[in-house]
Amino acid sequence: MVSVAMTVMGTDGKGNMPADQPPGACHYRLDSPRCDQDWQAYHGIRRRVFHLPRPDEAISPDCHPLLLFLEDQPIGAIQVDDLRNAAAALRLVAIDPAWQGGGHGRAMLERAEQFVRDLGCSKAVVYATPEAAGSTRPLAMTKRIGMRSAWAESCRC
Repeated sequence: MVSVAMTVMGTDGKGNMPADQPPGACHYRLDSPRCDQDWQAYHGIRRRVFHLPRPDEAISPDCHPLLLFLEDQPIGAIQVDDLRNAAAALRLVAIDPAWQGGGHGRAMLERAEQFVRDLGCSKAVVYATPEAAGSTRPLAMTKRIGMRSAWAESCRC
């Protein structure tokens, strides 16, 4: 299991930068689910965002389900697949609807990028649809961090 943690300064409880509060520290952590409660949070976020049922099949060793924690609160889920050719796929990128709009998706993708590097991969593909995020922000993020979006390349509608 790999854990990626970073601290963001001056945020409120949702990671936003309030003008009327003194700066404090807000801690993000991207980590594998470790207990039943983490797995329930992981699948709950995916169900709320994508309406996906909990899968019955076993997880492949090349599949890395990860939770984004804000302090100790799970707020996002992502699946990183090691494609075994120095590349990884970032799939099912989801921030819990109650936490969307605070820059948490960007924080999760930045940590996922580090996770991909820690796997030994030098490139990544983000599988994201504009509908899943409610905007084109994931596509802009993939360009900023040097990844490419499979959705943008394969489905130019």
